[in-house]
Amino acid sequence: MELFTRQYGLTEPKLVESLCQLAQVRRMPRGTVFLRAGEIQTQVFLLLSGVARGYFVDMDGADHTDCFCFKCGTPTMPPCSFDEPSPENLVALTDCEFVVLPLQETMKLVHTYPELTELYARFLTDAMRLHNHTRHVMCNLPAKQRFQWFLEEYPGLIFDVNNRHIASFLSMTPETLSRMKSALRKSRYAGWQNS
Repeated sequence: MELFTRQYGLTEPKLVESLCQLAQVRRMPRGTVFLRAGEIQTQVFLLLSGVARGYFVDMDGADHTDCFCFKCGTPTMPPCSFDEPSPENLVALTDCEFVVLPLQETMKLVHTYPELTELYARFLTDAMRLHNHTRHVMCNLPAKQRFQWFLEEYPGLIFDVNNRHIASFLSMTPETLSRMKSALRKSRYAGWQNS
């Protein structure tokens, strides 16, 4: 209930009650793929804790990170409409906890309650804005600035997520990322010693 009321700001009692009746809290251990490329989504995953990753596999079998989800309340969804097969896999990078809702019943509520319609529209707008901003960063900034952007936009993830996943997200080699992380550690250590 706190997710729906405090995090999302929903106030209509019948709506909140309906969502709570539909919702299940599900824990997923690290490494669980909870949506595979080619599958059609039947559930809505709302992240409570942990880190999840969206990725796709190219024709050579290499996987490429498309997104990370780590903020409480983030819808962890593929970038497609609900009736299309997912173009990517969604995996729990750490032990995760989700609020899981059945998609069909949830969409009926979206069409019934204006404040849920507004929340759904806000989710879509935020996702589009983030996707466009990320593409701009990847296409226009040099590697060092992409690394700095990641540190600001994804606080704490740099040391919690596998180098390979972050490097593929930032369009750089794992070796380049490793050098940047090493320099970051040294500067933090020097700052700690000087304080």
